[in-house]
Amino acid sequence: MTKDRKPEEISSDILKGSEGKSIPELLKEMPNEKLIKSFYIIENSPEVTQLRVLQDILKSAENTEFGKKYGFAETKTVDMFRKKVPISDYSQLAAEIDRLKAGAANIFFDGSAASFIATSGSTGVPKLLPESKNGELVKGLVSQIRAILLLMLAPEVVAPGKKVLAIANPSEYGKTEGGIPIGSASGQAAKDMPIEMLKKMVLPPEMMMAKELSNEATDYLTIRYALEEKNLVGVVCSNIAHFNILLKKMNAAAADLLEDIRAGQISPKISLDEDLRQRLVSKLSPNPDRAEELKTILAKNKSLDVAGIWPEFSVVSCWMSSSAAKIVADVKKNLPATVKFLEWGYGASEGKFNIPDKAQDPAGLLALFGYFFEFLPVGTEGNETVLAHELKKGGYYQLIITSYSGLYRYNMKDIVYVAEMNNQIPRVVFVCKDSERLDIENLKLMIYEIEGSIQAVSTQQNQEIRFFQILLDADQRKLVFMLEPCSETLDGELFRAALDKSLMANNRDYRKLRNDNILAAPEVLVMQDGYRDSLFTRAIMPGKNVNQTKLPTIVKEYPDKSSIIHWAKEGEK
Repeated sequence: MTKDRKPEEISSDILKGSEGKSIPELLKEMPNEKLIKSFYIIENSPEVTQLRVLQDILKSAENTEFGKKYGFAETKTVDMFRKKVPISDYSQLAAEIDRLKAGAANIFFDGSAASFIATSGSTGVPKLLPESKNGELVKGLVSQIRAILLLMLAPEVVAPGKKVLAIANPSEYGKTEGGIPIGSASGQAAKDMPIEMLKKMVLPPEMMMAKELSNEATDYLTIRYALEEKNLVGVVCSNIAHFNILLKKMNAAAADLLEDIRAGQISPKISLDEDLRQRLVSKLSPNPDRAEELKTILAKNKSLDVAGIWPEFSVVSCWMSSSAAKIVADVKKNLPATVKFLEWGYGASEGKFNIPDKAQDPAGLLALFGYFFEFLPVGTEGNETVLAHELKKGGYYQLIITSYSGLYRYNMKDIVYVAEMNNQIPRVVFVCKDSERLDIENLKLMIYEIEGSIQAVSTQQNQEIRFFQILLDADQRKLVFMLEPCSETLDGELFRAALDKSLMANNRDYRKLRNDNILAAPEVLVMQDGYRDSLFTRAIMPGKNVNQTKLPTIVKEYPDKSSIIHWAKEGEK
């Protein structure tokens, strides 16, 4: 009987394949209920699952250029794979990716690329990553499972008549020289949502699929549609900073928005393609009752606040880890205390890597069915990796992935943290890019370690830091911390001294740098309220928006003096 069988045996049966179908193809055929049950069975036997996934990936690519070069047909074990294939990064694949963009086939995976995903990369230089048909299926499955679990964690979303605001980028930007579609990771995620979620979207498909909307027009239309919908219960986005900025824009443009809702129109101040404008307006109707209701809320509360305009608003799904954690804490202050926050999920253009399964928790289960995962322990020499079932709770690791889309032992250069390890089943959370560190005299100061000291001092002094950045002044041999506090009571000098003391006590490399007089005492710049949001506005690249923008933690230039409230230096008051 099934109940007497071991989890790894059941998992192996689910993943064994049939009729020449890949694992993603088999899972995609499952109805939602069976898919979720299979997902948890697979998660409960990580070692067996990962071997089967690796074998499936290699089998599907054994006749490609890459597969023949590294002998995928003869590679049956994890150890054989690790010995044959070196760890790689984008720079080593760029030439072959250019061939794929032109329409070449059978290089990394069977056939030609189904699509490309655009990313700015950690350097800010645009790059395109190929996606195979199986790779697209994996990302779709991860998005599908995430959405199903979100609905299970927030059942109020599926109540009749309720709506959700999904802030995403276009699923397609254009095409390569070979005519292959180019899209975005978040746009793809929105496209892959289950039909139950798509029916809940407050934004019309015509707007969500539009390719050439300006940031100004996109933001205005997003606010306009969301504001008219009284039964909005939640927002789904990657970067919650975008939602925060939309709330501020909503109040700044309140008069135009209320008039548009009253008249069933889109303000002529907003620049739109005339055909798109007509298609959008044709589906709008005057709504004077909602406009009057919003006008009353504005007069009473002096602003269009979330609790007033959307009385049943209760769910936010967004990034909650790394630097986003501080943005989440800030946004929570403008929302009802009952609002649940659900992690959007760790992923990148290269893949979607974990599946959050708990409310108010940024960690998630690895997508073991879609990628073969390896991990390099941070702080160790060499390239000896460990596997998912070998991770240690509390450990920090660099993530190495092998995917159906032709990334083999590809170093994501991401640092992940193992938040939980239960019967060899890890729950991981993204921490930062490996490049987010300061290299000084052959010593490394990791940003996540520095942030730990900032958080400790903040708690000690009962202060909350909304945002921080770090500058290494090489000429003056000092670290300069730019801090935007949530209150006006932060004592810059007191914080500076406590931060220096905390780093000395808890960071061996920092202590050595200070004791050897390689680094002078740090300085703290207390920044004006709104400094972070002003950086978001300035940092948006052409064709991008806040949802796609991440602010750097390490900067190379001092901020404009007009943004500084106080400059705290050792020995100065």
